[in-house]
Amino acid sequence: MENNLIPFDPDSDKVLEKLEADQAAGLELNAEQENLLKELQGIRAEAGAALKAYHVFDTDRKWAEFKQQIAAEDTVQEKNHQPISLWLRISAAAAAIFIIAGIGLVFQKTSQQPQQSANVFLNDIPAGKQSATLTLDNGQKIVLSGAGNGQVTKESGIVISKSADGQLQYRVGAQDVEASSKIHTLSTGNGETYRLQLPDHTEIWLNSASSIKFPASFDGLKDRKVELKGEAYFEIAQDKEHPFIVKTAQQEVQVLGTHFNINSDSDQQNTRTTLLEGSLRITNNVKKEQLIKPGEQSFVNEGTEILVSPADLKSTMAWKNGYFRFNGARIDEVMLKISRWYDLEVSYQGPITKERFSGNISRNKNISEVLNMLSYSKAVKFKVEGRRLTVMQ
Repeated sequence: MENNLIPFDPDSDKVLEKLEADQAAGLELNAEQENLLKELQGIRAEAGAALKAYHVFDTDRKWAEFKQQIAAEDTVQEKNHQPISLWLRISAAAAAIFIIAGIGLVFQKTSQQPQQSANVFLNDIPAGKQSATLTLDNGQKIVLSGAGNGQVTKESGIVISKSADGQLQYRVGAQDVEASSKIHTLSTGNGETYRLQLPDHTEIWLNSASSIKFPASFDGLKDRKVELKGEAYFEIAQDKEHPFIVKTAQQEVQVLGTHFNINSDSDQQNTRTTLLEGSLRITNNVKKEQLIKPGEQSFVNEGTEILVSPADLKSTMAWKNGYFRFNGARIDEVMLKISRWYDLEVSYQGPITKERFSGNISRNKNISEVLNMLSYSKAVKFKVEGRRLTVMQ
């Protein structure tokens, strides 16, 4: 069973991996590092397509040569007592990789006609968007994509506003004592995602087809408790006197100050909790408890056990960082994520391929671009008609 690489992600650039890992772990990158990250992602996108198509270059060997060159330059600079700029050297190496990728692309254009795609697109579908619906305690619903920036509404002294970058923010004004009894729900449909900041400054990123229920204020409550359906990433504001608790259908997670992701999608057989920073106590429905450490992932189902294993942080955090990331995924696993983000109904014609897929794809691309990348290996082809996607071998 072949593991098909999505063409633009050969995954051999160690610098890019380090930057992505730091970003996924919640580490703050400076402006130079952020620009370099975007540059390398674009470079590797073009290089990956060229290298996989023609097998002209050994990228790992080239990268090893660049590192040897950098080490040699370091030695000269140290002898001459000259300052060494790591990011400048990496940028130079990245530029060289870009030249290699460019050669591969020129070779493609001059030596071979483009392949005709076997995919059929009767229409194209754009990527999902930043939107959600806020339901207040009184049942009023507010579609946030249609709401202007600034104050959206106000309830019991809690001011609810929408920031310029599309974040829903709760701020305590002249608060009513009843605010903590007002329960609000933020929900996303297929093809939607949204970001929320609670009154305690906890930040929550909500994935597609998910919802989170929370009190309008935590004041006067012994703990900060929310209920999640679907998937969300949390950055919890520290408050040792008031533990933060996330309840799902299969578990409760108790935290103090930490960064973590919970996936409790109904189509999954278990609830997966991935810890990036801090500490978590997982309690399942039969009251069994388990502590997990940063870099670990727990699996909870309807049984009595809580399983813990090392986490793939890059794959877990891909959705929040704007990517699909597949690591030996079956086509049905790939389609589950894609259908949810593009709001598609998926069907299969003929036998389902046993091939597996690895790589990154931006969630900002139209569906035609995504499917063309997936069909590069010729293991699958696709037909899009309206909101119906057919997968074929």
